[in-house]
Amino acid sequence: PGAGKVFNPDIAVIGNFIGKMGDANEFDPRRAASLEESEVSFQAFVDPYAQAKLFVAIGPEGASVEEGYINFIALPYDLTAKVGRLKADFGKINTMHAHVRPWIDQPLVLTNFFGPESLADSGVSVSKLFPNRYNVFLEGTVEVYSGNSEGVFESNNLNDLFYLGHLKAYRDFSEQSNLEIGTSFARGTLDGGGNQFAGIDLTYRFKPLERGLYRSFISRTELIANRRAGIGDHAFGFYTSADYQFAQRWYAGVRLDRADHADDPSLNDRGASVSLTFWPSEFSQLRAQGRHIRYGNGPSVNELLMQVQFSIGAHGAHSF
Repeated sequence: PGAGKVFNPDIAVIGNFIGKMGDANEFDPRRAASLEESEVSFQAFVDPYAQAKLFVAIGPEGASVEEGYINFIALPYDLTAKVGRLKADFGKINTMHAHVRPWIDQPLVLTNFFGPESLADSGVSVSKLFPNRYNVFLEGTVEVYSGNSEGVFESNNLNDLFYLGHLKAYRDFSEQSNLEIGTSFARGTLDGGGNQFAGIDLTYRFKPLERGLYRSFISRTELIANRRAGIGDHAFGFYTSADYQFAQRWYAGVRLDRADHADDPSLNDRGASVSLTFWPSEFSQLRAQGRHIRYGNGPSVNELLMQVQFSIGAHGAHSF
């Protein structure tokens, strides 16, 4: 019976149920209960040199391809390449699918600068590893896209492409801790003018060898600057977060946000949230997140978000 599946891709379905209590939020409207952005994935090796992946997001408004690409993994000179529809390799959180993020929502800076669906487009991504004598994992990525990402880049002709560069350095401090630093730059066109972004991200992880099953800590910080043609000032935004594992299946986290509006940097939103996550197993997750947001052009809101996730099928690991 197993031989009949050898040419079929690995198929997985991830359900993402979210409930909400609290103030009405016109800037991030959510239903009291909804099965939001569930994901169906198809993954398989095309041949010994390439792997294909397709992720379809299904929500109340319908279905769309979140990502779909072929990944060439056996190129010379330590190169790898992706071709298709991709989440742009900008920063740390933008590449994460909704069910992988450590929070129910996404940070304000990503929403204000890239929109609720994050920065994604169709194009080509090429990455290269740079061996060095300092025992640092160093990877550079160059990406070229069609130039169409709603509200971020808009291509009026075939030459209005969107370009991105990303450099990532990773180093183990010990067997228990490590640090990752990344820097990103993206440039394209919007409304006939230039639109560019620059960012830096830092991720620190700690997981003790003796108690790694019960204790861990991870801190994330990301800063992004945006400059649009026709807008006099730069827009800035950041988030910083900390997540602590205090038992085998329990995690507690906190996150602070601040982000200007991309179209009016004089307006800025600020937020703070706390979360509590319980993992019954690697195939299910329960999370609660309380958040307070003060919008620059609106009221302050207090909300309690609740999430239940479940996974069936063979779902490959996401990028570290």
